[in-house]
Amino acid sequence: MGENFQNIIQEIKSGNDDILNSLYEQYRNEFIAFSAKNFNTQNEQSKDAFQEAILDFYQNIITGKLVELTSSAKTYLFQIGRNKVLNILKKEQRLTYLEDLQLIKGQEYESFVEEDEAAFTQEQIQSIISEMAADCQKVLKLYYFNEYDMESIAVEMNYKNANTAKSKKSLCMKKLISKLNELKEKMYL
Repeated sequence: MGENFQNIIQEIKSGNDDILNSLYEQYRNEFIAFSAKNFNTQNEQSKDAFQEAILDFYQNIITGKLVELTSSAKTYLFQIGRNKVLNILKKEQRLTYLEDLQLIKGQEYESFVEEDEAAFTQEQIQSIISEMAADCQKVLKLYYFNEYDMESIAVEMNYKNANTAKSKKSLCMKKLISKLNELKEKMYL
């Protein structure tokens, strides 16, 4: 993995664009299938996202932002592509906060990410949740990990009703997603 990545860096820095074309051709169809399955995207959306991922990969190498890869090139490209798809869907307002957390939890995504990277993602989520206010921690854990419904959360948290619980969960999700996006930007751009 490390030696292969060093070869990729050398090829790109020496001006050999064939390596990018090779990566694109090698993983494009697999990414399109991954994107369609996990995000219900159209073919063009997936292609656009993956092309942007390849361009970001190239730019990150050329600018020196990416000098060492702790995962495979495929995993790195899929993570960037996944983020691009999420941005496309958010712009189209097709992705709700609930769907975003379910994707972040990685139920479907983990199959593409190596086990240690999936654990790292889970670790990040747990870490961010543990830094949140106690009421946010409890609401998110009750809903996503204990699978309580809104009525049960309202009772457990002594809220007026299920709508209050839903509003609180939404606010906490916004905070969680914002923190996760900050981490993603630091890691991948």
